[in-house]
Amino acid sequence: MSLLNYRIHHLKPYTPGEQPDRNQNFIKLNTNENPYPPTPEIKKRVEEIINAGDLRKYPNPISKGLVEEIAKQNNLKENQILVTNGSDEGLALLFKGVLEKKSRVILPYPTYSLYPVLAYIQMNDSIPVKIPLRPNMHFDFPKLKKKQGKLLTFAYPNAPTGILENKEDIIDLVANFSGIVLCDEAYIDFAPRDSSMIDQITNFENLVVSRTFSKSYSLAGLRVGYLAGNTKIISELYKLKDSYNLGMLEQEIALAALKDIDYFQKNINKVIQSRIWLKSKLEKFSFIVYDSQTNFLYTKPPENLPAKTLYNLLKKDKILVRYFSDEVCKDYIRISVGNEEENRELITKIGTYLSI
Repeated sequence: MSLLNYRIHHLKPYTPGEQPDRNQNFIKLNTNENPYPPTPEIKKRVEEIINAGDLRKYPNPISKGLVEEIAKQNNLKENQILVTNGSDEGLALLFKGVLEKKSRVILPYPTYSLYPVLAYIQMNDSIPVKIPLRPNMHFDFPKLKKKQGKLLTFAYPNAPTGILENKEDIIDLVANFSGIVLCDEAYIDFAPRDSSMIDQITNFENLVVSRTFSKSYSLAGLRVGYLAGNTKIISELYKLKDSYNLGMLEQEIALAALKDIDYFQKNINKVIQSRIWLKSKLEKFSFIVYDSQTNFLYTKPPENLPAKTLYNLLKKDKILVRYFSDEVCKDYIRISVGNEEENRELITKIGTYLSI
């Protein structure tokens, strides 16, 4: 007899993108990391902390300075913000706080593949209800609106497609759902400025928005994110977080990145321009490329270069892209936007495969 909950033996964990050793010299276009470094202001702040000997002290338990700046930049109240250890911790806290026995979790499919895992690991028989995307890869809003449950969750813009749905359709979806709606905005900074649903929090008490510093702020190695929502929901979720869920360096580095708005916007603009360039080059190779408002492209290669074949060829040439083997995504690959040199190397390699 197992000493663990019997359900744990049947769980399938989330599979993150491949992370090769640094000395293997791969071009990593598989985990949607920002190809550009974070603000140089970070180095100054870290040196100040170390020189002051502050690392011997515990960090602020609620990331107060960071919460203040997030609230200020988003025109929110501080008690509407919960800073988390990466946005994934925020998602996990919300799932834990919302889902009861046999709760239904409604989600478009495909979307971020962590959501079903988070439902299953509650080990309370919660049920993910997947609503397939339409043939054009957009959400099927009529079918989503017919479903009810404890939680509705989706990435906005969506992953792995990169598509940004019409904001009015998302607002209508939130208004018609009786449970909590999690709008996961991991990639929203690469979309038009007014796209975010964070300005709708005061209009909908059931809306929770998640954000991360991993993508647009080039801080994937730190694990910093946050939830924004109704003050009652946020105060309840505070009860579930670790007492010191974010270290001092993480708090201060994220704060320095958040304050350097000009540097941040320059990096965003470079990624967007590279995304446009990369899409045009792939389309010249007869790839089907969906309009992306993220830092990646979801694309179907031509018939003479199947997705899995392309993934393996690129990996052999030390370029990693993301391939999902499930039935819905098996004909596509997801390519993170790299820097100019990386993007050109990718296009050069693909050109050689197609000329064989």
